[in-house]
Amino acid sequence: MSLNSNFHIHSTHSCDSARATILSIIKEMKELGFEEFGLTDHLHTAYNLPDIVSARRDFLASRPPKNFHFGVEVSVMDRRECERVAAGDYRAWGDEPVYGFRDMTDYTGHYMVDLSAETIRELGIEFVVGGIHWPLTTSHDRGELIRHYCDLMLFLVRHPLVDVLAHPWDSIELAVGDWYRFRDEAHIDHTVFRHIPDELNQLLANELLKYNKPAEVNLEVLCGQSSENRDYYLTLFRDWKERGVRFTMGYDLHDAHFSPQKIAQLEQWLTDYGFTEDDFVIPIRK
Repeated sequence: MSLNSNFHIHSTHSCDSARATILSIIKEMKELGFEEFGLTDHLHTAYNLPDIVSARRDFLASRPPKNFHFGVEVSVMDRRECERVAAGDYRAWGDEPVYGFRDMTDYTGHYMVDLSAETIRELGIEFVVGGIHWPLTTSHDRGELIRHYCDLMLFLVRHPLVDVLAHPWDSIELAVGDWYRFRDEAHIDHTVFRHIPDELNQLLANELLKYNKPAEVNLEVLCGQSSENRDYYLTLFRDWKERGVRFTMGYDLHDAHFSPQKIAQLEQWLTDYGFTEDDFVIPIRK
């Protein structure tokens, strides 16, 4: 199969030091033959909103072709984080909550996407990709964390403003291994995927179908996995496909340039697992 759409791209406006300019994104997507593609800089809380405003200005200044779409990538956040940002009380501590408050111990259990329908209209956001980037619990129990990640994904699938479930199960190996506390390779549990119950993936597939939401095949996630874990992902996606789930492809670019070799490798993997171009959709709001 040949990939012709890409709806997960970060630019220099993204809060996580992404390095691609909007003009280079347009140029390289055209050179690589992509027919539809979209920008998705990070919006964790309203603290990141100036980045999205800046990205929108640069996007418009680029005189974007009709096949280049303006989107955002949102994260699931705890309500207390969003309230703290809105109140500005983080200033008393001298910290900058670019990624929210990752040292919290008083999670409320109430999840949020810090984006409104009004902001979507004002900024001309054409699609919203929603992903999990960290746990919102203090638990260190593997089973509890797996269920927690499933709950976070279900929240995104059911959210009326989210159009795509980004990189399913990504970062679960960090959460279970306690990487967020120690931040080293020794605290990444690469075995966690074999412990995810089948019924949770069946539940996710049911909800994706119920809410007519596509799941994302994330290039960088797959390229970064061991062969065993990559097989887990591709087998899961094949099973979802056979049940009727549709997909988007997201490169998840953070480097300055796209890699044609990585794209070709993903195309081969998808071909090997029975995917065709018809399994991928364009997630643009009408």
